[in-house]
Amino acid sequence: MNIGDKVRLLHDKESGVIVAIKGDIVEVEIEDGFTIPVQRREVVLISSEESKRFPSQAKDSKILVREVQSALGIYLAFLPLNDQTFALYCLNNSDWALPFAIHKEQNEKIVTISKGVLEPQSSQKIEEVSISHLENWGIYYVQMIYASAKPFAEPLILQKKQKFRANQFKNLQEVPILGKKGYLFQLDKEGISQETTQKLSENIQAQSIYACHKKISPTDSVVDLHIETLLKEHQSLSANEILAYQLEIFEKCLDRAIANGLSEITFIHGVGNGTLRQEIHRKISKHPQVAFYKDAQKEKFGYGATFIKLK
Repeated sequence: MNIGDKVRLLHDKESGVIVAIKGDIVEVEIEDGFTIPVQRREVVLISSEESKRFPSQAKDSKILVREVQSALGIYLAFLPLNDQTFALYCLNNSDWALPFAIHKEQNEKIVTISKGVLEPQSSQKIEEVSISHLENWGIYYVQMIYASAKPFAEPLILQKKQKFRANQFKNLQEVPILGKKGYLFQLDKEGISQETTQKLSENIQAQSIYACHKKISPTDSVVDLHIETLLKEHQSLSANEILAYQLEIFEKCLDRAIANGLSEITFIHGVGNGTLRQEIHRKISKHPQVAFYKDAQKEKFGYGATFIKLK
């Protein structure tokens, strides 16, 4: 990635040209002449071949949308890496775009192991697992929202709970998209559920990993992570779900602070049982963009806040 390269932002519609590179931060000049700082991992290169094939798209910033045709074709696939190890992939062989989150329950705790957006006819590697430890894999929970630029009748979501057993790994099949042999499990074989717009909206509010875009300014130097501040309707969430949500907001807001050139940021996490504070300190202790961190001023924030000095 060099100055002058054309790039597209992963989580926005903007595209532009790199005008400066400062460590992990690149400055991108977008169409309107504005320059915005973003992290390297938040941009992808636009190939010259793509520019040739879609000149109007690059010029007018219009997205070409094809009509949704195939509604089914969502899979989990295990590809053997050797006799003991599998690579787990999530596959979208439909014509929908699928914002998704995959969670895993182990030892009575649920953690999010992958999240993002699966574009039509695309795949995402989730993790690597050992078949000899199958009994310790736990339970997988898959959540997806069906998205399209074309009109459709009702909001659609997919929610699947999956536990794997040894007798399910007998017959290798051709895996769509990847073109390799593996063990295939179709998640939407029984169809997809329809929910009301209100129910879907509540689900998005409770699960959104980009909530801090709307609720918290990218230039805020103080972020309150108390769940009642972040979510109005949180009573139905378990303690593990609340912790996972707070950590998602923390990570996203820290990334935004770094991308926007802030020199410091303070997270109010409260005292409680100390779990949220411990997880935040664990994550920032190895963060390459954190110069140092400490308990924030007690007279200003009490005993439940962490001050982070950024490089």
